[in-house]
Amino acid sequence: MATLHLVTGAPGSGKSTVLPHLAEHPFAAADFDELLDADGSLMGTVVARPSASPLWPAYNRLWVRIIGMMLRGGGPVLVTCPLTPDEWAAAAAGAGDAPPVAWARLDCDDADRRARLAARGWGPDRVVDAIEDAHALRRLVDREFTTSGRGAAEVAADLAAWVATAKEPRSRHVERARRWGAVEDAEASHTQEKRHR
Repeated sequence: MATLHLVTGAPGSGKSTVLPHLAEHPFAAADFDELLDADGSLMGTVVARPSASPLWPAYNRLWVRIIGMMLRGGGPVLVTCPLTPDEWAAAAAGAGDAPPVAWARLDCDDADRRARLAARGWGPDRVVDAIEDAHALRRLVDREFTTSGRGAAEVAADLAAWVATAKEPRSRHVERARRWGAVEDAEASHTQEKRHR
């Protein structure tokens, strides 16, 4: 089964900027924002605003279905998104046979994030929220690809190298991790169990 590579990142981390450069590499790539119109809406409903947060679980489930279709080709798939592993697992619950999931995080330093979001016209409160989101994601996803001081093509090449070298987890714990997004938790549990033997 193909491995799903989920690359999370708070607003301003560079997900949309890196995405076009991933097209040069031999795997399918998509970003959660690609379904949205320029105003952040989908089918006339604004999704990309904090006031739309009650809609986000349904939007996440829509992406679970889309990614399932992308994985039918049998090759690796990389999707950039703003989700935590728990948010992904909640969206994917009940979605059927789960592929292995490898997690990474796009990030940048706080000064770069402030400048990028100010250029989008974000107010100070939204920028602070994005910085807090970035700090929370740092605690949840260890593997980092920074976009600070680096070109988008360089970051895309590093992501492509990660996808090319990623191996499907094979431990018995992974076989039991049937929720999408639970693969790395199972591997960590397996590693911890080995240390305590």
